[in-house]
Amino acid sequence: MGAALLEDRDLAALCDRCGEAAGIDLRHLLTDAGEDELRLTQNAQPALTFTGIGLAAVLRGRGVEPAAAAGHSVGEYAALAVAGAVTAEDAIKAVVERGHAMAEAAPPGTSTMAAVLGLAPERIASELEQVDDVWPANFNTPTQTVIAGTVAGVEQGSERLRAAGARRIVPLNVSAAFHTPLMRRAAERLREALDGLAWAAPRLPVVANLNAERYSDPGGIADDLERQLYSPVRWADCIAALKALGVDAYVELGPKRALTGMLRELDPEAPAYNVAAPEDAAGALLQ
Repeated sequence: MGAALLEDRDLAALCDRCGEAAGIDLRHLLTDAGEDELRLTQNAQPALTFTGIGLAAVLRGRGVEPAAAAGHSVGEYAALAVAGAVTAEDAIKAVVERGHAMAEAAPPGTSTMAAVLGLAPERIASELEQVDDVWPANFNTPTQTVIAGTVAGVEQGSERLRAAGARRIVPLNVSAAFHTPLMRRAAERLREALDGLAWAAPRLPVVANLNAERYSDPGGIADDLERQLYSPVRWADCIAALKALGVDAYVELGPKRALTGMLRELDPEAPAYNVAAPEDAAGALLQ
């Protein structure tokens, strides 16, 4: 993941500075780490964040400037870095601490997540109020909501949602119940790290997962990122907010196309591109 970025001398140097600041071998994660190693959230988060920051730098080097930004879950840190609200080094430091805090808060095998397809988000939220230890975690689209909680809670919640008419429920290969109250202890540890970083007002609009509102006051960024960890990601609302800002085309930065796929439902008339590697920055995007 992201190995091709390091062929650029400046990005390779940035990678090394980020890794040194965060106390990790970031270059190894981007070039040599296997699936098992990257599946650990404390490794996946810095790798994904640097990949997003690096790909944005590649686009800027080719004259493509973002008008606004948003990121899904940990992607919000890359969005804030691209907008100048935090340095790349501090963003990587934050997500490394975030990953460790999340891993410690939910030991493997105790919690999980699942994608619910074909049932309205409001109905899902209402049904889960009747089940212990399971909550909506990602409001992705009107027909896709991710739920999360203890293993037993997600199993019971899934049974109830099937009975309520869910078309399909897909278990997710993740290590914990992110964006739920189970992450409150992790959020406390994360907040200590966030308070030690220098935050600035974003130079372009960044829409927050927490409430789909623009970040404005740098003093409130740490508050929102802390609460983001145990609150649902309101991605459908984030895209609506970007549309309201005048966004009429989207670029997903990273190795998969999950967000591009969601845009087919959230903003079907707008072109959407996936840039997973530097070579993807050419072509239709720059025409």
